[in-house]
Amino acid sequence: YRNMKKIENKSGITLIALVITIIVILILAGISIGEGTQLIKKAKIESLMTNMITIKANAKIYAEEINAEVWDLKEDDEDVTKTKSYNRSNLCSTKYNMEKIEDATEIVSKVDSSINDSNGCEVYNITTETLTEMGLSNLASDSEDGEFVVVYNSADFTKLEIVYPSGIKYDNSVFYTLSNLKNKMEE
Repeated sequence: YRNMKKIENKSGITLIALVITIIVILILAGISIGEGTQLIKKAKIESLMTNMITIKANAKIYAEEINAEVWDLKEDDEDVTKTKSYNRSNLCSTKYNMEKIEDATEIVSKVDSSINDSNGCEVYNITTETLTEMGLSNLASDSEDGEFVVVYNSADFTKLEIVYPSGIKYDNSVFYTLSNLKNKMEE
């Protein structure tokens, strides 16, 4: 009888200990899955942001080339602004396969005042063909024309912003511009 009591006292874990262990494991698994999901979302956003930075760098190069081509227009011409805008639009379309958006009020409203100042803006869709020319063929194959948009300041074409019109959801907010997304990620 004494040997049986000793065996009963050494009988392994109890049901309560087992339930507590399972609950702790489930809590840890839930936390791990939540953190993993957040890390995956952040990595996707950082990848998208990197692509937007590449688009911006190329759009700046395009702006410099376009400015060089319209530089010779005489400033005393009363229609010089319209002529420069027309020539820039034509170059963007023919040379870089970017399509000008004529009524882009909604897109321009998403851009901060350093770009969207009293001089106005010119807005262009980035086509998949343009993405491929920029070296972003993987992005081009996964996106549609106009998924990315470049907004140029009309007076200074080197001032520009990259806009993702459908918005990027991150940290309970929606971001439309590269600048705003970068600022949030750097916090």
